[in-house]
Amino acid sequence: MDGGNDIGVPIMTNRPEDKFIHIDGLRLHYLEWGKENPATMLLLPGIGDDAHVWDHFARNVADRIRIIALDQRGHGRSDRPLPPTYRCEDYVADVDKFVHALQLNNVILMGHSMGALHATRYAAMKPGKVAGLIHADIEPCPPDWNKKYLFNLYENLPPAYESIHEYVQEARKNSPYAEEELLHRIASFALEEGTDGKLRPRFDREVLFHFDRYDLRPYLRNIRCPSLIIRGEESRVMGHEIAKEMSDIIPKGRFAEIPKATHPVHTDNPSEFLRVVSEFLQEL
Repeated sequence: MDGGNDIGVPIMTNRPEDKFIHIDGLRLHYLEWGKENPATMLLLPGIGDDAHVWDHFARNVADRIRIIALDQRGHGRSDRPLPPTYRCEDYVADVDKFVHALQLNNVILMGHSMGALHATRYAAMKPGKVAGLIHADIEPCPPDWNKKYLFNLYENLPPAYESIHEYVQEARKNSPYAEEELLHRIASFALEEGTDGKLRPRFDREVLFHFDRYDLRPYLRNIRCPSLIIRGEESRVMGHEIAKEMSDIIPKGRFAEIPKATHPVHTDNPSEFLRVVSEFLQEL
C-alpha cells in the first residue's frame, strides 16, 4: 500500500488518474486506469456511490483494458446541479456527451443499480456506440417500494458521521458479506471531513428524493451488443425471474447469479464478480 487519503485510510497501489470534464455547465469527475489499452470500459456506480466503488475491479483488469469510472452528477466530486436535475434523461445525456467528448467508440458499459439503468438505457439509445453491456442488480422497471425506500433514506439518513467506523456499520446493513477492509476503503472516498471534524457523504441527498420512475422494458429489444445481466443471489432489489426474463428479452443477453451476494454484488463478493465479468469480457 502507498500513502493515505485525507481522512487517514491506506490507499492501495495501482492508483487511477483523477480527471475532470465540463458537460453542460457541470464539472464531472472521473477516474482512469490503463489508458494505453485500446478497448475501453465505462463504469457507472449506483445511487449514493462514487467512482472509487469500482477500484477493486478496475485494478484487476486495467492491465488489459482501459477503465473509466464516472462520478455521475450529484455524486462524488462531480457538481451538484441547482435546481436538482436527476431524471434518467439527465444522467443519460451526461453519458452521451461524455462518450462523445472522449471519443469513445465501441465502449463497454457496466453499471450497478441506478448506474445499470443508465448504462442499459444508453446501450438501447445508441447501439452503434456500445460493444458490450454489464447490467448489475436492478430490475428494468423498479417497483414502487424501491422509490419509497430511497425516500425513507432521504428523510432518515444521518447528515454526518462521527467516524468511518460508524459509516461502515451503516453500509454493512446492505452489504453483509463485504470484507471490512473493502468497506473502510470505499468509505474513505465516500466521506469528506468538515470544519467541525464530522464526516459527510460525498453525494447530494436530493438524488434520493428525485429518483426517477424508470421503465426500460420497452427499450430492451433495441440493445444489439452482447449483454450480461448480473444478480446477487440474495438480492431483494432484483428478482431471479425478472433478471432471467430481462436477459432473455435482450437479443444477445445472458444471465449470471453471484453467490454470497445481496444487492451490492461487486462489494459483497468481489472475486466472483470479477471472475464472471472477466469471462464475459474475454468473449467479446
